[in-house]
Amino acid sequence: MHAPVPHPRRLPQRVVVAAAPGEQLSAYLDRLAEVLDLPLVPLADLAGPAEVDRLAAFDGWVTTGEEAWARPALLERADLVALVDLVGPETFTGRVRRTLRRLRTDARERDRERERETDLAWVEGLALTHPGLAVVRLPDPAAAETWLRALSA
Repeated sequence: MHAPVPHPRRLPQRVVVAAAPGEQLSAYLDRLAEVLDLPLVPLADLAGPAEVDRLAAFDGWVTTGEEAWARPALLERADLVALVDLVGPETFTGRVRRTLRRLRTDARERDRERERETDLAWVEGLALTHPGLAVVRLPDPAAAETWLRALSA
């Protein structure tokens, strides 16, 4: 009797990552692209809608979803959206640093900081707008790391 042949699990080939921008996200995107053996294409590197359409037409990529104008083309071809929280629970030290930073920051800088914050509410609407699209929610750095290790296993 022969042992059953394991079926290769299908890894996602077109991944949109929704997360707050920052160094943690950049490092995570690099690792995700490496694990999936796909090119990482940051939206900031694309010159506009025509280049986003060309990216979406490719068979494999990892990118971010921070630009609302780019999402429709990307989500039409995406296999997976990963909602990743790489910041994790806030620590007391983090709260103190943020409070001190806010005290030193003038109103103009606070407004610019708010503009840079990522609105991830669009992910919640995907069940209605793209019902067949897989969404994985990784609520903290540990979950994000576990998922990444599982992909590479």
